[in-house]
Amino acid sequence: MRRYTRPALVVTTLGALSLAAFGTGAAADTADRDTGSGSPSRATAESVSWSHGTAQVNKRVMERYTSEYLPGRNPALASKFVSPDIVVHSGGQTWQGRDTYLGIVAANLRAFPDLKWTVQDMRAEGDTVAVRYTMTGTHEGPFAGVEATGRAIRSESMAFYRLSHGKIVEERAQLDMLGILRQMGAVPAA
Repeated sequence: MRRYTRPALVVTTLGALSLAAFGTGAAADTADRDTGSGSPSRATAESVSWSHGTAQVNKRVMERYTSEYLPGRNPALASKFVSPDIVVHSGGQTWQGRDTYLGIVAANLRAFPDLKWTVQDMRAEGDTVAVRYTMTGTHEGPFAGVEATGRAIRSESMAFYRLSHGKIVEERAQLDMLGILRQMGAVPAA
C-alpha cells in the first residue's frame, strides 16, 4: 500500500478544464512536478485519468438520455436517468424533484406536442456533461403566458448536467426564451 506523506494534488473539474485550456501538455507538465520528496507527483495525472473515465461514463448516460428518454417522453424511463432529488436551474428559477421535473417536461409537451430536441454537441468533464441542443416544435398550447399561436419555432439551447451514480442530479439550462417569444409573435422582432 502506497502512503503519501504530503497532501495529494487533486485536479477538480475546474482545474481539469483549466488544464484542457492550455493543451494536452499541461497535464503532463503538472504530473511531472517535483513534490520535494525526490519523486514526481503522479496524483494529478491519476486524477485527470479518473476524471476522464468518469466523464466518459457520464457522457454515455447522457447519450442514452437524449436518445432514449427525450424522444420517447416516457416518464417511466425518467427514473433510469433522473435522480429523485434533481435540482433544475433555468431562467433565473430553481425547481427540485423528479416529479417537478416531469411536470415541466409535460407542460412543455402540451405547449409543443411535436417538440424535438436535437443534440448538436456534447462535452463531458468529470461529473458534468454540457449539451448544446436545437429545439423545434409547433406552438399548440400555452407557453410562458402565451396562448397557442400555431407557429413553428426553432431555438438553440444549452444545458449543463451534473451526474452522480449514473443519474442526473442537477441541470443548469439556458434557453433562448426571447427568440422563442419572438417566433411565437409575443415579442416584436428588433
